[in-house]
Amino acid sequence: MKEDAMLNNIIIRLAVYYITWLLILNAIFHIFPEILYYVAQERERIFVGSSLDSGADPPIPLGNIQEGVNRLADPEHTIPVVVALVLAFGVTLPITWVYAWTHPPKKYSQAFVQTLLVIPVAISLVVFLVKGSLALAFSLAGIVAAVTFRLSLKSTIEGVYMFMVIGIGLAAGTQLTTVAYLASLAFVTITLSVWKINYGAQPPVLSGWRIVSPDHSVQTSGTKATGNSYDARIEVHTTKVETAQKATAQILKSGTKQWQVADVIEKEDGTAIVVYDV
Repeated sequence: MKEDAMLNNIIIRLAVYYITWLLILNAIFHIFPEILYYVAQERERIFVGSSLDSGADPPIPLGNIQEGVNRLADPEHTIPVVVALVLAFGVTLPITWVYAWTHPPKKYSQAFVQTLLVIPVAISLVVFLVKGSLALAFSLAGIVAAVTFRLSLKSTIEGVYMFMVIGIGLAAGTQLTTVAYLASLAFVTITLSVWKINYGAQPPVLSGWRIVSPDHSVQTSGTKATGNSYDARIEVHTTKVETAQKATAQILKSGTKQWQVADVIEKEDGTAIVVYDV
């Protein structure tokens, strides 16, 4: 029961997940160091080739099935693909968790979560497909543009999620395993932090060049607030504070049970805001 309660803590769950991933990858690379060689060779083929076609495998003649089967079983070709797919899926999974945890039920979309999880895997495969063909790369760009045009997002933050998983898919497909891992970890950390502190919930209130608290209550007439509760706050924008206060006082006396001047905010342009609690 205690272990279940600990895993229900989202911070602990994410920490355990990322540390476990790191330990598993480290163990696999130590037991099978040739995996790192194949991954490095594939990365060099992508980034160091003299031309776009230099990294492409030579075409297999028609009817030479045996050669195709041998190439499929060759770890030099299969291991980088498997590493890219597993990495793309593994580091994207916690991003889908964060989306589910931080989105209210009314805005939550199961289809979008599933899309986030699948897209990096698909992009990793596509990177292997187009890296040796300029024509395929341009054809794919047209297809992606058409699909993106049909994709509708409910909020701007969903666009950020989508952009992030696309980047992870590209990093995994190009064998940049460290970039994919750290990008996922950083995105999850920043997103949870912004959500937890409710960043940007209230815009700052400026008085000239100073930032003032919106809840700051000052009696400009010299009398302090009585401590009674008020139901609403009214702001009167004016260029003549005394005249506005007199006119507003007449209206508030006849239309409210109690009221007080909460604050007077003077701006650099000569205008002022008189704040009332009613």
